Amino acid sequence: MTPPADSDTQRIPVRYWIWLFGAAVSLLGDLTITFAIGWSASKHGGSVAGLILLLAAAPRAALLLVGGAVGDRFGAPRVLLISCTAMFVVTAALVPATLAVEEPVWLLVCLALVVGVIDAFFLPSSRAMPRLLVPPQQVPRALASFQVTGVVFAVTGTAVGGILVTWSGLTAAAAFDAITFAIMIVVLLVLRTSTAAAPPSQAGIFKSIAEGLRIAFGKPLTRALLITMTLAAGLLMPMDSLVLPLLARHHEWDAKTAGLVIATRSLGVGVVSVRILVKGAFQRPGVVAMLGLFCAAIGYIGLSMVDSIPLTIAAAIISGIGVGAFTGHVLPLLMNSVERNYQSRLQSVIVLCQSLALVIMNPLLGWISDQPVGITGVCLGIGIAVALIGAVALSRRVIRTATVS
Repeated sequence: MTPPADSDTQRIPVRYWIWLFGAAVSLLGDLTITFAIGWSASKHGGSVAGLILLLAAAPRAALLLVGGAVGDRFGAPRVLLISCTAMFVVTAALVPATLAVEEPVWLLVCLALVVGVIDAFFLPSSRAMPRLLVPPQQVPRALASFQVTGVVFAVTGTAVGGILVTWSGLTAAAAFDAITFAIMIVVLLVLRTSTAAAPPSQAGIFKSIAEGLRIAFGKPLTRALLITMTLAAGLLMPMDSLVLPLLARHHEWDAKTAGLVIATRSLGVGVVSVRILVKGAFQRPGVVAMLGLFCAAIGYIGLSMVDSIPLTIAAAIISGIGVGAFTGHVLPLLMNSVERNYQSRLQSVIVLCQSLALVIMNPLLGWISDQPVGITGVCLGIGIAVALIGAVALSRRVIRTATVS
């Protein structure tokens, strides 16, 4: 239910909008470089592309719990600032590296490993920021505003990524990403004195990790949502970085067309995000989230059956609507289920679950796409599996009756 709009508790603080600007600009660069890496890797075949994505997910998964504990111990804003600075250095250094040696597999492997390590500290702190900047009742709208802004930048960023890759490959994408991280660094420096940090954890790193795991898996709703999100993530998250680039190559489309298809998929996410931003979350977010999985399944099955660009875009948008409904309702439920001083650790568990799913599914989906069933068979299989996950989740009463507090 949407609370009264004129309530003081419903006003999203200005500091959140400042952070949102920096985060959205950074997302623009991330989408560009992610597309560029996926496109560069896909030219070496599905198995190599899956392996490179695995090498990005593996160190991230190994260090995420440490990253979450560090975020709660030293403050998410500080850890985020250090992580953004590291990413700026890496992407800036990638420009002369690609100019010198172009885009060999070994360079993509090194890049994937380094980015995976930095992400282990960047992601928990970054995802904890909305909960630290807005009151609990406004978490769904705050996340929706980020998704709406993200859609605008995604449609632009991934399309720009296709143009940049066509023009100058990974070099141009890396330079662009470095600029966006520089902007984010400036934003974080401006917010250093205004961000309301959560009470720091005084426990040691390992004890802090154990507390985070206990909080994450100790509550029935949180546990059920984490399991469902983990299973869904392994099937839904590879779409932009692996499935759609391979599907584009299957149809013999160029990078610009592939970027357009990936970008327009975000329009579906935006439809749901606008609704949440304007009206708030639905009264039964757990039910809506699982219905979103059914919608995403329809989109994937459509991708397995159509050949033309317009129909492919339509199927991608449908899948985006489903993903938007799922993430737009599951994430606020998770964030509000634990206290503020556990946010980085909760986010580290969420991202760890997603990363473990990707560690398994990226190489598996890449390998299957090289088999006779091809990438269209992969899309069909994903659609069926996602629908089954949604059906099983809906059978859980704790999910059906969940509400956003």
